[in-house]
Amino acid sequence: MDFLELNIHQRILNDVASNAGSSDDAFEHANTLISSKVQTRAEKHEKEEELQEVKEVPKSQRVFMPASRVHCNIAFGELVVNFPRDHVASNIDTLIPVLVDVLRDVPYIDFDRCLSWEEWALPDQLVYSTVSALLQMSSVHPQYTDTATEAIVSFIADVITNVKDGEALDVLTQLTPAIHGLYRAIISTPFSWNLDQWQSLSTQFQALCAPDMVDRLNRLPTEVLRSDTEYETLKFTENFIARYVTRGRPLSGYFTICCIIETSWTILAQVLAPPPVISPGGCGFLEAAAANKAWNSLTRQQAPKLDIGNAKIVESLKAATNYAMQCFTDLLVQIEDMESEPSMDTYAWETMSESLKLASVSSVVLQDLDDKLFSRLLLLLSDESPITENLVQEAALKATTVVVQNFPDVALQMAGHLRRFVTSPIPIFELEFASESRTPPPLVAAAKCLALCIKLAPGDDLIMSNMYSLLNYIAATSKEIFDSTGIQQSGNPMYSLDKNSVQTVETGLRGLSEEEKRLVGISTISVVTRLALQFHMEEVTRLTISMLLQRLRSAEPTVEAAIAYNLVDLGLSAPENAFVDIIRVFSTINRSANPEDPRFSNNRVLAAQTRLARELHRRPELYEIYLVELLALFADKGVAIQNAKIANHHVKTDDMIEQLASLLLPIDALLAHEDFIPANNTSPALVSLFRKMWFLCVLFHFTIDEEKDGTAMEWQKPALARIAAKTPAMVLEESHDSVASDVEYNSVIRQEYAHTVISKHRSSLTKHIALRASDIKSLSSGQIVFLLAMHDMESMRSAAGLASSLVSYFVNDTLNKNPALSSCMEAIAEKVIRGCISELHIKAAQQELPECLSQELRSLLVDSTHRVEKARDVASKFLNRLINSFPSLMCNPPLVFAILEVLTLLRQSCQNEFTDEFNPVYEFESERTGIVLQLTDSYQVRNEILQQLQRNANSWFEQVLARAPVELQATLQKYLAVSQTASDASELGATIAEKFGKAIGQVPRQLVSLSNLGSWKVDKAKVLTSQIAIKSYYAGEAAGLRLARRQGADELEIIPPQDAPSQEIDALKKKMSDSLNEIRGKTTHLTAQDLKRLLFRCAATLIALPKCDYELLHYLVSLPFEVFTPSAISAAIEVWTWVIAEKPTVEVGVMSEILSAWSSTISNEKGMFSTSLNYDDPFFHPISYSPTDKETIDRGTSTARRLLSPHVLILQMLASRLQSARYRRPAAMFLVQHLVLRSARAHESLSTHPLAREARFLFLIFGIETLKSSHLDAFCESTLRECLYSAAYSWFSIRPQWSYGANRVQLDAEIKILSEFLSYLEIDMVKAKFTISSLAPAHSAPRTAYYASRFRDISQPLRLLIDNEIFRLTVWANPTNDPKKGSDHNSATVPESSWIGIIRTIWNINPAIAVHITERFKLPLLRNEVTKLVRSSSLEVLDVPEALVFLIGDKMDSAVRRDLKHLLLWTPVPPVIANTFFEPRYKNDPLILQYAHRVLEQHPVDLTFFFVPQVVQALRYDELGYVSRFIFETAKLSQLFCHQIIWNMKANCYKDDAAEIEDSIKPVLDAMTERVVNSLSGDARAFYDREFGFFHEVTSISGKLKPYIKKTKPEKKAKIDEEMAKINVDPGVYLPSNPDGVVVDIDKKSGRPLQSHAKAMRKEKISIENDPDSVLDGDEGGHEVRKEYDVWQAAIFKVGDDCRQDVLALQIIAMFKNIFEAVGLTLYLFPYRVTATAPGCGVIDVVPNATSRDEMGRAKVNDLLDFFVAKYGGQDTIAFQKARLNFIQSMAAYSVACYILQIKDRHNGNIMIDGEGHIVHIVVLGVKFEPSSFKLNHEMVVLMGGRYSQGYHLFQLLTVKAFLAIRPHADQLVDTVQLMLDTGLPSFKGEGTIKRLRDRFALGLNERQAAEYMMGTIRNAHENVRSTAYDEFQRLQNGIPYK
Repeated sequence: MDFLELNIHQRILNDVASNAGSSDDAFEHANTLISSKVQTRAEKHEKEEELQEVKEVPKSQRVFMPASRVHCNIAFGELVVNFPRDHVASNIDTLIPVLVDVLRDVPYIDFDRCLSWEEWALPDQLVYSTVSALLQMSSVHPQYTDTATEAIVSFIADVITNVKDGEALDVLTQLTPAIHGLYRAIISTPFSWNLDQWQSLSTQFQALCAPDMVDRLNRLPTEVLRSDTEYETLKFTENFIARYVTRGRPLSGYFTICCIIETSWTILAQVLAPPPVISPGGCGFLEAAAANKAWNSLTRQQAPKLDIGNAKIVESLKAATNYAMQCFTDLLVQIEDMESEPSMDTYAWETMSESLKLASVSSVVLQDLDDKLFSRLLLLLSDESPITENLVQEAALKATTVVVQNFPDVALQMAGHLRRFVTSPIPIFELEFASESRTPPPLVAAAKCLALCIKLAPGDDLIMSNMYSLLNYIAATSKEIFDSTGIQQSGNPMYSLDKNSVQTVETGLRGLSEEEKRLVGISTISVVTRLALQFHMEEVTRLTISMLLQRLRSAEPTVEAAIAYNLVDLGLSAPENAFVDIIRVFSTINRSANPEDPRFSNNRVLAAQTRLARELHRRPELYEIYLVELLALFADKGVAIQNAKIANHHVKTDDMIEQLASLLLPIDALLAHEDFIPANNTSPALVSLFRKMWFLCVLFHFTIDEEKDGTAMEWQKPALARIAAKTPAMVLEESHDSVASDVEYNSVIRQEYAHTVISKHRSSLTKHIALRASDIKSLSSGQIVFLLAMHDMESMRSAAGLASSLVSYFVNDTLNKNPALSSCMEAIAEKVIRGCISELHIKAAQQELPECLSQELRSLLVDSTHRVEKARDVASKFLNRLINSFPSLMCNPPLVFAILEVLTLLRQSCQNEFTDEFNPVYEFESERTGIVLQLTDSYQVRNEILQQLQRNANSWFEQVLARAPVELQATLQKYLAVSQTASDASELGATIAEKFGKAIGQVPRQLVSLSNLGSWKVDKAKVLTSQIAIKSYYAGEAAGLRLARRQGADELEIIPPQDAPSQEIDALKKKMSDSLNEIRGKTTHLTAQDLKRLLFRCAATLIALPKCDYELLHYLVSLPFEVFTPSAISAAIEVWTWVIAEKPTVEVGVMSEILSAWSSTISNEKGMFSTSLNYDDPFFHPISYSPTDKETIDRGTSTARRLLSPHVLILQMLASRLQSARYRRPAAMFLVQHLVLRSARAHESLSTHPLAREARFLFLIFGIETLKSSHLDAFCESTLRECLYSAAYSWFSIRPQWSYGANRVQLDAEIKILSEFLSYLEIDMVKAKFTISSLAPAHSAPRTAYYASRFRDISQPLRLLIDNEIFRLTVWANPTNDPKKGSDHNSATVPESSWIGIIRTIWNINPAIAVHITERFKLPLLRNEVTKLVRSSSLEVLDVPEALVFLIGDKMDSAVRRDLKHLLLWTPVPPVIANTFFEPRYKNDPLILQYAHRVLEQHPVDLTFFFVPQVVQALRYDELGYVSRFIFETAKLSQLFCHQIIWNMKANCYKDDAAEIEDSIKPVLDAMTERVVNSLSGDARAFYDREFGFFHEVTSISGKLKPYIKKTKPEKKAKIDEEMAKINVDPGVYLPSNPDGVVVDIDKKSGRPLQSHAKAMRKEKISIENDPDSVLDGDEGGHEVRKEYDVWQAAIFKVGDDCRQDVLALQIIAMFKNIFEAVGLTLYLFPYRVTATAPGCGVIDVVPNATSRDEMGRAKVNDLLDFFVAKYGGQDTIAFQKARLNFIQSMAAYSVACYILQIKDRHNGNIMIDGEGHIVHIVVLGVKFEPSSFKLNHEMVVLMGGRYSQGYHLFQLLTVKAFLAIRPHADQLVDTVQLMLDTGLPSFKGEGTIKRLRDRFALGLNERQAAEYMMGTIRNAHENVRSTAYDEFQRLQNGIPYK
């Protein structure tokens, strides 16, 4: 998991540990994740040696610990300090010992040799984490302080032992880092040490710093190199050392000494200045935080005196002082002997510095200043110091500060000494003031130390005397000031200086060189400044400033820089008048510069001006003063340059122009302060100065790219852009001509100069607005410059999103009345608008649209109502184009509110004409938004403005409604919900808000489709009103609860407090948590309304809280996701959008929770990621002989919708949220990208139910839109696109599906979504704008070409598939090709030559798609190619059952034999296909037979039970016994299967009805029957005997009727009753045709004979007890209800009539029913049961409650319509219309069945009408007199309503859909028939029968052609003459009437 420089594991653990205290859940998670993984050496050893009963681990034994375990131990140290206080308090007795054990084990752990760490090695981190935790925990619990320090002492002792005896590599890479970790922990963690603890540690420190130890540590690298070490180990060691060295920590012995010394004085300093007790937690401490804080405390105040009663401690302190000074001395001697600087390994300077600190702190503790220390400090702080290293001298100054603070007696001496020190020419005080940003640390330390000495030294007026003393040095180094003339000036601040003192100082400086004098002057200037700042005395500050200002005027460059630098610091704290003096002097120097001045080239003063501008935030009241000064200086210098050029045309002004440009730096720095906005309070004078500045910038070409020097001034354009952003409007709305005059004759532009250069400017302007070239020619130079300034400044402003200032140029009448100037201004405005939109498009693509844009749009909105027409037009144009270019800007609530309020104000202004006719109101204000409109008095203009804005607003709202309806409507609801002051005037804003608040937009596709399909307009008015009401209710409820808690009954009118009582919030959290757990445990009693109330109360609480409670936010999202029903998610979306609308800051939190919850739906397979409703072949489901049940279809629809709708709703919300986040919310975009990527990668889990099409492609549209809106590097873009395209392809990895059910809205929405997705695909392209790589560009080849090529490969096939899917669905939506419903989708055409490449690309993406594509595109070429691919790469499609046909083919080919090696691993095919593999055409191939046998066995018995006739026929070819084995084994498993197979085998022994012609299969069947029967025993045999005995009794009656065939019906009836009286019903027996029921009784008088030619048939009524059903209460869980009921079932018993044909036909019809139910078509079929039990014998279930058309005729019912009217009522009754609908649905289904199966004998006796109006055909195969389609006569059409009725149209539509639905399953339907071909049934005429059957499916046609084919069949059937002739034949032969 980890690798170099990316220790992910540890980062995660550290983050978890640091966030442990944020919530209870975070704490529990962190505690479980980390604490349980903490392991000590002893525990590990005990686990490994448990069997050996090791009781104690030898202390010297090292135990290996992997890096992951060390990470857990490190994280544990960070975790315990973040534990809640109560947890720590209750577990402190456990936590401290664990930390002690962890620390104790460190010296004995063999750490993993890894480099997966960033800063410090694992031992280092472990010790730091553990020791820091120990110190923090024991600080809060003082009783453990000694335990903690003892553990540290013991740790050091163990380290010392191991350093002495350990291997060099281990000591170097494990123990020395551990020492460093201890050092870091002690100097960083505040802890109240005492002297006893310091004493204990000091003893160990001394041992660690012993010479032998130091020598050992120094030799470690050499020892490692000299040892016999492997190359990898050497490289590891080298890298290890290098990583520490690069961080300035060489891990040498010398470095260890320095660490020990610093650690020692840190402890002592905290003894003197104990830190306050801080509760553990947070993100840890900065390194050396404790040391720095303790030291600073000692420098600020005198340390308390300690009573040291322990002599040993005193001795140790003295020893520490002596050791420190000895270290210093030894190192000093060594350094003096060196010829060069000491190496880093020696750590000499650092050790010397820390030695001084330790000695000074020890002296303070002892209350005795060490003489050696004091003398050493005096030496170091003098010009005779042997060391000039900054670090050491700074340490000496800091040590001196501590010494003086605690020993004030030496203050006076040190003051004089330090004064001499700072006036000595010491190099450490030198500084490049122009480039450095701060004063040198030694100088600051010296000044502070000197100030402290002066304050503490005894004596009066020491401050002023020392200041004058130092000023003498400045005077002595300023010869030019102290001449005879200069000193007489009364204004000279040095006049009061003692001239003799100055001369004395000057005499003392004579021995110095000029360079040294300069250095003295510089250092003194800096010290004086620091002292003035330290003393905070106005008198001192004024004196210093005056002196420095005088010195500045004649100083040499370096001194000038020092003075300027220090004047900045003084100016920031000086009084205003002194500040003004400083900036004016700066300006004077800058202004007086000229080419001949040698100081011209330096930038010292400029640097000071810039630094002053940058740091002026400390004095914001001086912003404008300084800005005016800078702008005036800029103008003066610009004029001076022009004057110089006018005076001498040959003078070079390039340097002067460059210096002028450099003045933009301080102006930029000053305007960069966020709290300084000049435009807020602009005076005309300031505007004039800005105008002059911009005119000069244009005049000198600062605003354009110079050709000659592209890099020297590269800062210039960004600086100007920032200045432009803060520049106020340059044109003021004035009645006089001052602006126009200033434009044309501005004093800053010298006409003499302008005339010489203006041609270039004129050319530039012409390039910008070429169409206005003629107007430009007539413009003056001032106007040219003005226009260029307008263009350049507004281009820069608009690129930054500051668009509104453009309008200000058109508010001045004088400028507008100048035709040429005005037209040019308009052209520039147009160009700026275009450029702005172009720039903003680039930023929007990077999610960096400026935040200020919303405010700018509001400003433009207000300006669009301006009194000046041109200003109004420009504002309106700019606003309209911005919003049209970026419609999602309308997701911004303030902008929406502003638009609505402006509309309202405009309406009020227009109404003013009628409400107060003679007193127009000019100013209108919105209290809600703060918008103020100042309108013209022309009511006509007001109305025009209103109409224009209203048109634009409608357009804007419509655009955003199509993109982000959720956000827009949440904003509009918020607008409408806020209470307004009651007014008689109507509010146009509210009207508009209501209009679009209830509009549906384009996102809810089903509502859009419903609106389009119907003739009415659909809206969401109810949603709008209910949401406003419910939000107001719960917000009020929450406020009421808070108000009720307020103390004081007289405060009820005041706004309630925001903070809810903590106990209420805790109770709410508990309720949410309990509800979540109950839902997960399926024990909840929450109703949908209860959940909604809970969510809204939670949301109202969140909104009211001043700070977001993220635990409540978590429940607000996770709770509805756990329920995950449409109602729960719908309510959740309402509350999420409400919370975000009210508290936009929680958007990322909500989105993060949604991402987490969405991810849980993926992992838990919920919603669209559930596979529970995935598509599979309809013949993988049991096929039943029962009528079509609409409730089953409806239940399937509701279940699918309940499963899939939640994700659809969330996707609609997220799509809307995306639009609002895409421009400038990268955090939200990142979360959206994460969600899309994770979901796309889980595409294999996506549901394949037909109704999942909407959810899946909604997600894909959302994903593509996310990709389009994202700013990604090339790799991430390619990865996201690849995943999305894979998810799109995955829909086509199953067979093509129709839309489910009869919902036209759903179907239309699916077509629209697919079309929209296809349009996205067509415009999708590879952007690959940039690449991110850790490799150098030379080693990172661009992959853009690869990404583009890959995109082309995967894009075209996907477009073809989507195109085909749309085509299929349009046919399904309009199967009858009704022009009113639209035309078919025009599919793309592909050249045949391209298909090979396409199919291979698809195969590489997903082989399953290639297998199923042949069903979409019926090309022989495709089928051949897929066959080749399957046979060559069969392993890739083992899980695709449909691929098997490509492998095996229609018959066995010897060439395919070698490709069958993986056949036995293939996923099962449906049973009927497996049965076909036993046919001779497959040549009894063993592999195929084994596979077929496995498949049949693998399927459940209730599935194979249906195909018993086919299984029996397979015995014909069962040479190897696989079928008989299957029958025998299955018969053992199911007695019902056993009985049915026996009856079927008996029925197939003979070919004729009379059992005279034996079938060749008879011996096999007899043997199989005998084998099965003989295998029965016990209860199974008894059940067999009862059942077959009972059935023999019943069927034998038909045989006894044969002699009575010619007799009368009463005689037949008497015989039947006689025989039935003899029958006894044994318990448990059943009818063969109804194996699901048990025969309870027989109606002995119900038998009656039937007539069908010369066959013996009778009809009887038998009472059957059905098996109980299981009904679950609800979708999930609940209780089981068992129901038992008795029914009378009539049955027909045939003798002498072969029923096997009927069985086959009804099998096919039952399969049809399964197909229709799988598609959700309510097509009624009743495949009643027929069972052939013996040759010529069978049992047929009678259709219950049905009347034949024959019986109607005999009852004198003229036609079907009369029958229906008589039975159900008139045609307008609901009962009739329901019955007619049932007739149509069943008629359509049976029409297709009759056509496909060619069911004959369609006389009126074989057509039944049941009690609900369904038509049921009695199946008879074999008569050839009827037409070849189906029966559709006149009375049927009349019943439907006539040929042009809605009913007949519905019949056509259903018939065509039924035909389209069965076509994909034609092969299995044909196979079912083909298996029966060898039975010799009359209907079968060889292979021609199968061919004709297959041809009737019209498989060679596409969907539209097939629909047209079926429409032709319907037309052929209607009023067919042959059908009428057949009815007449039946009437004549059998007496069956017809109409």
